[in-house]
Amino acid sequence: MENQFKLAEIYRYLDLERDLQQLKNHYSNLIELETIGFSVEGRKLYGLKVGTGQHKVICHGAHHAREWMTSRLIVDFIYHLLSSQNEPWRQIREEWLDTVSFWFIPMVNPDGVTLVQDGPNRFSNREQLLDLNGQSLDFSSWKANGRGVDLNRQYPIDWEEIQANPGQPSPTNYKGEQPLSEPEIKALVNFVTKHQFDCALAYHSSGEEIFWRYKLPNPYVNQFRPLADKLAEVTSYSLIEPEGIPSGGGFTDWFLTKFKKPSFTFEIAPYVGSRPVPNHLYHQIFEDNQFVLHTVGEFLMDKMTKQHKI
Repeated sequence: MENQFKLAEIYRYLDLERDLQQLKNHYSNLIELETIGFSVEGRKLYGLKVGTGQHKVICHGAHHAREWMTSRLIVDFIYHLLSSQNEPWRQIREEWLDTVSFWFIPMVNPDGVTLVQDGPNRFSNREQLLDLNGQSLDFSSWKANGRGVDLNRQYPIDWEEIQANPGQPSPTNYKGEQPLSEPEIKALVNFVTKHQFDCALAYHSSGEEIFWRYKLPNPYVNQFRPLADKLAEVTSYSLIEPEGIPSGGGFTDWFLTKFKKPSFTFEIAPYVGSRPVPNHLYHQIFEDNQFVLHTVGEFLMDKMTKQHKI
């Protein structure tokens, strides 16, 4: 498997389907693969589970179309978690997977990713997409889903207060007509609510930053700060403290507020502007993030140990 599994540099939805099925075929006794929902254009939203533990972590990427590098990174996480003989992956696999379950949703926005990489020609609303994109066939800066809604502005937390909303479908920032109007986010919210995760990791790009607090009350801030500090240490990313009134509507904002459990948004790579992260940065991105799952697992294991002592 190790010699056969090679992630595509331009990571497409079809690459994701192929790789997840290949992993399922090779590690059928270690993973579960399921469809958690569908995109506007009918593409499947895949969830893959590694581990059988009752304590659950969710890790997802590519809410935003041009941020498809996060999908490649998450599939790489899965592969290393299942096969690598190096630390920290081997420790997680050999010691923690009967206590902790990791759920991965590598591509929340498969329509948007496909649009960025391959253009609008195979979309049912091709003409509308071209209108929204100024008649340009270059969709490389597109963030939204396949009908111009920003999926990370769709969550039912302070949705009314979201700032810089263009008020209509757009390549960026349009929050939609109402929260959960888009099938991708409705599916993810239902999935997360069903599983009651203990920690959530949302991968975005770019800026080498970690968002983690939103409007969380101080007792929870104090409880989660050691994990936040450790994640900043292992990634060398900047831990962002909120200033003013946060805009709201994002996954991490919603998860923190609804579940009062730790959630983190990682902005991978140095800031690259309104475009996909260049491939030459990938090796460093993986190196920066390789201890994230281990750090979260260690936090959950320590928490369980302390609870048992009480």
